Formats: sequence, C-alpha cells, structure tokens
Amino acid sequence: MFTNKQDHFIDQEKFVSIIEKSQASILLLSDHYEVISANNQFIDIFEAKYGLHLSPEINFIKSLEQRYPQIAQQWEKKLDKALMGHQFVEEDAIDIKGQTYYWELHFHSFPLNETEMGISVFIRDITLRKGFESKIRHNAANMRSILNAVDDSIWLINKRFELIDFNEPFYKNYLIAYGVKLERGKNIIDLIPAPLKELKQTWSKRYELALKGQRGVYFDEYQVGERKMVVEIITYPIRENGRVTGVTIYSRDVTEQKHIENQLKAQNKELSKVNEELDRFVYSASHDLRAPLLSVKGLVNLIRIEPDTQNQEVYLAKIGEAVDKLDTFIKDIIDLSSNSRTAVEASPIDFEKILMDSVETLKYTDEAERVRLEKSIHQTGSFHSDPKRLHIIFNNIISNAVRYQDMHKPDSFLRVTINSFEDKAEIHFIDNGIGIAPEFHQKIFGMFYRANTERTGSGLGLYIVKEAVEMIQGTIEVHSELGKGTHFIIRIKNLA
Repeated sequence: MFTNKQDHFIDQEKFVSIIEKSQASILLLSDHYEVISANNQFIDIFEAKYGLHLSPEINFIKSLEQRYPQIAQQWEKKLDKALMGHQFVEEDAIDIKGQTYYWELHFHSFPLNETEMGISVFIRDITLRKGFESKIRHNAANMRSILNAVDDSIWLINKRFELIDFNEPFYKNYLIAYGVKLERGKNIIDLIPAPLKELKQTWSKRYELALKGQRGVYFDEYQVGERKMVVEIITYPIRENGRVTGVTIYSRDVTEQKHIENQLKAQNKELSKVNEELDRFVYSASHDLRAPLLSVKGLVNLIRIEPDTQNQEVYLAKIGEAVDKLDTFIKDIIDLSSNSRTAVEASPIDFEKILMDSVETLKYTDEAERVRLEKSIHQTGSFHSDPKRLHIIFNNIISNAVRYQDMHKPDSFLRVTINSFEDKAEIHFIDNGIGIAPEFHQKIFGMFYRANTERTGSGLGLYIVKEAVEMIQGTIEVHSELGKGTHFIIRIKNLA
C-alpha cells in the first residue's frame, strides 16, 4: 500500500490503517487524476485487469492512456462526473486466472483542502451475488419453461392480490375471455372487468380463504370465445417459514370430463329406472300372465265335471276371454321389448295407411263396430319417421278408444286429425269415451297403471306409447274429463 503528500491528510498513519483493514478496494485521486492513496486490494485488481502497476503520485489517466486509450477516456468521463458532484455506482468484470470476477464501483468526490477536490473509488466484490443472481435467473427461466409447458392455467398472487407470475395459457385464456392483458404486479381483482361485480366478490373470497391457509377446490363455467368451458380450480396457500405469503392457483379444463360424468349420471339414472321397471314388470307380468292361465285351468276342470252342454259353452266362452286377455298381454310385452331393444329406422310415412292398418287390425275386437271413425289428414311433402313405432302408437291409442268407450252413449266416435309439415307432424286422437279424472293424467303413462279397473287391459299400453313417442323424438300430452272423453296430442319431428 502507498500514500503521498502528507498535507492532504491530518492523520496519515490512521488513514492508511483504515483503508488497509477495509474489505473494499479503495482508490483516492486528486482532481488532476493523481493517485493520492490506494490499498493493496485495489492495486492487485488494477494490475490484474490492466497489467499496470500503480505508484505514488502517478497520473491514473495517463498511465491508462499509454496502453488503453479508449479505456482511459471512459475512466476520465467517470471521474469528471464524480468531480461534478454526482455519486454513482457501476459494475465491471475482470478475468483472473481463467475465472471471472464481478465488481461494484462506487464513485464519490470529496474536498482535499480549501482549494482542491479529491475522488474516491470504492470497489466491492459482487461475484458471489452475481452467481446467486445467475442461479435465480436460471431457476426462474426453468420455472417459466415448466409453467408454459403445462396446458393448465397457473398464476400466483401475493397477500395484496398482486400478480407475482402466470403462465402463457392463463394469459391467453384471460385475454380471450375478458379482453384484458395481464401484467405482473397488477391487482388480479382490479383486472376483472368492472361490470362483473359478482365474479370480483367470488374471487376475492377465494383468495382470502387461501391466504388464511385454506386449500380450495371449485368448479366454474366460463365462456372462452365460442366455447363454453367447465374448469376445476384449486387454490394452494404459499407458505414461507410457517406464514402464508401468497396463493398459487391451478385452473384445469374439465369440460370433456364433466360431459362424460353427466353422461354416466344420465346412464345410471336410466339404468336405475330400467331396473326399477324391470322389478315391477317381473312382479306384475308374472301375476297378469298367471291369472288368465289359472282361470283357464279352473274352467277346463269345470268342463270335465260339468254334464250340462249349455254350461260348457259358457265356460268355453270364458276360456276364450282369458286367452284373449293373455294374448293382449303377450302382444304388449312384445311391443315393449321391440320398442326398447330396436334402433329407430326412419323411412317415408303414409299416415293414411298407418291409420287404416291399425283400424283394420282392431275391427274384430269386442264392441269395435260401435266406435265411428272420423279422420282428417293433411300431409305436406315427405315425412320420415319409424313406421313400426307409429303402428304401436296408433294401435294402442285406438285400442283404448274402443276398450274405454262409454256404453251409455248411443254414439261413440274417435276423431283422428293429422297435420304433417316439412319439419314436424301433429296428431290428435279425440274420443267421447268414459274419460280420465285429472288426478290420473300423469299416472296413466306409468308401467302397469290402470285408471279404470273395470275394463280389461295390461296396464302397459300408454306406457309403451310414451316410450315409443320419445324414441322418435316426440312428445305426448293428454286432456280428459271423466264422462266426457279423452284427447291425446302427439307431436313428432321429421327424421329425414
């Protein structure tokens, strides 16, 4: 270490002792750039960087000019800036024995005496700090790479709801959904558009709960462009030394998953319905199939022991009724099975033919001749649907009109009106039969339900009708009054 001109300092030895013990590298210059003092650390750095040895009273700038004129100019500008009263800090790097060191240079001016100014240059080794900064930048780059490689939206906020960071998917989705460009450091609640007050309140509560240490799981629906998304949102508190300092939020698109879940729920619901109906069907079917057979069996035994031929004829007639009932029930079971098992097959429909085929099939049933048919059919263009299911629908409703006619009325009728258009058809069945009380209107479409126990029937007919109508994308409604008649309205789509 060296110093010069004792008149610059009151206590030269004390000053020398101070700068030598300092961890910083120190250089003091006069306003003419002459070296006043420098500790050994600065001398070593200067020699390692520039290959020049500093000596007392040497002119710092001229020494540099001999070998590095451009560097000398740079140093002169810095020193002049300090002499003008500016205090500033710069960074520099130096290679020593193949290793790079980083330095922080502090420039100050100070009075040497009443007429002269001095310049101090303090150099602090920041190599370790630079290493940490490099690692932090590297880790941050790796973290950003990981965040952006994830398809899920991820963002982080601090305790003031300010965005610490976010990945590209979140940025893009937010821009599409709200037209807002996200910025780090901005309050995430303030970035939600002002009109969406409920959304602001919802998210404020979620962030507050997370900042209290509670993990949250939420499911939201958002309109992102033309797509309606269902997202699963999970909030994780960020803890440092046992304290919550922020929140990490993950948002995952579960639209397809939710769609599948809803399908499974619908299928499970349908399966439960099928199982329930199957149980009822097995119980009721076994009873309704067994009853006519037991009746036939009993009548056969009576015929065997009955000597009177006239009574035998009565018994045979009753056997015929039981067989008819059994046949009707089996036919309904076949229709039920066919409707539930076979796929819809659409083809051109001739409503006139379907109606008359059904009437022809039923004309030999008991009391069918008493019911007068009135028809009005208007069909525009081609209409496509499933003819098998339409036959089932027509057969059952017409059969009910015959079975439940009012025998006290001198004139029984069934009025069928069909209006077919390009996109749909509307079919009306109106009779003046015994009618149905209002409290039974919805129950009549249930399996094995009979609103009237005095007339024969399987209790499956209207259930099959409703199932068949729904299979061809239609609806059915009923309007009826007890003693006045019944009106069924069926609307079906053109399946072309």
